[in-house]
Formats: sequence, C-alpha cells, structure tokens
Amino acid sequence: MTDTASSLAADYAAALDWWRDAGVDCDYVDEPTAWLAEPEVEEAPAAPPPRTVARKPASPALERALADKSGAPIGGDKAHWPQTLEAFREYWLSEPSLDDGALRDRVLPSGPAGAPLMVLVGQPEEGDAEALLSGPEGGMLGKIMRAIGLGMDEIYLASCLPRVMPLPDWEDLAARGLGEVTRHHIALAAPKRLIAFGKGAALLSEGADSPVLRTSQIETLIRSGERKKRFWNAWLEFSA
Repeated sequence: MTDTASSLAADYAAALDWWRDAGVDCDYVDEPTAWLAEPEVEEAPAAPPPRTVARKPASPALERALADKSGAPIGGDKAHWPQTLEAFREYWLSEPSLDDGALRDRVLPSGPAGAPLMVLVGQPEEGDAEALLSGPEGGMLGKIMRAIGLGMDEIYLASCLPRVMPLPDWEDLAARGLGEVTRHHIALAAPKRLIAFGKGAALLSEGADSPVLRTSQIETLIRSGERKKRFWNAWLEFSA
C-alpha cells in the first residue's frame, strides 16, 4: 500500500471513529426504504363456467291444465245460472269456475233477500271459515252498521270471490265474467241500496240495478281516520 493510500485509509478510519464516538453509527436518508418485500397475493382460481341445464318441456297434460285455467271464463253456462238466492248459495259452493276449480275454503254470503242494505267486498277476510268477515274487518263493519242504524242480521253480506285469492287481478276477473256473476248475485239479493267496499267490489258491481256507494276497503277505513270521515260524509249524501 502506498503512503497516500495508507494516509487516506487512516483519515477514513479516524472520521468513522469520530462519528461513532458522537453516537452516529447508522446511515440516514430522507426517503424511506422498503426493507420488507410486498407479500405475494395468491390469485383466486378462476370460477368454472356456469352449467346450463336444458329445461324439460312441460308435459302435454300440464300444458293442457295451464291452458284450461289461463283466461278461462267464469260462471259456467248462463242457461244454468241459479234463479233464486237459495239456489245461488248452492251454486256458490259448487261451481268450479268461480275459483279455478278449487272448492275448499269457500265462504257463503248471508242475510235476507230484499234487505235495506247489501254490503259487497272483494273477497273474504283472511281466516274466514264459517262466516264472512269474521275478523277485524267484520268488527269495523259492525260499528259502521250500528252508526247507520242497522243490525248485521238485517243486511245482506257478500263477497265477489268465494275464498281468499292473493293479489287478485280484478280487471282480468271482470273480463272473464266475474262481473256478470256479481251483478246476477246482486239482482237475486235485490237490496234497496248497496255499499261496495274496495276496488274489486266497485269494479264488479258496475251496471248493477241497485243504487251503489263505492268506497275504500274496510281494511283501509280501519287504518285511516280521514277515510272514515270521507266514507261517513259520502254515506250521508248517498242515503239522504
């Protein structure tokens, strides 16, 4: 080693010793250094393409059954429609087309022919079995009748459908003949006046011979004091 190189080495060593004695034993920089490598992210395996299963065509028997119910006329042969209220009650329980062939859980109308008032609702109340409107709606109707001055046994109470139907399409039912059946029912009952509660009853009673007051569903009247007030004002005007 030359004298110059030896002198430089000695100077470097002396400088390092000086900084070490001063407490500086590391090298610092302003920019951060990533000493740890970024973890490798395992890629999720590619999802297999969705399997497509060929849909089996409906059996001819099922297709015929669906075709028979879709848009089928309601009421049966008009030549055999009942001509008395008593016969209509039997028809109400036995005519398959009134509810697409289902005969169970049907609820009969009640009351005398020629009643001072007929009450028509779209369908029975949920849970009705032996009598129509046997739940909260029936309780509300009882209060309305007491305010009007009639007992429940004095009115004729009926529904457009023989049993509960989820979300009925009233326009379709009317077009298929339920409106004619309803008007025939009203004609046999021959009430002095008629209250039609709800959209279904209002639509299907159009063209009835008896004077008709069309108003909200009873369920709506239960929830809304304003609707009760509107109904009562409408009734006072209707019955004047």
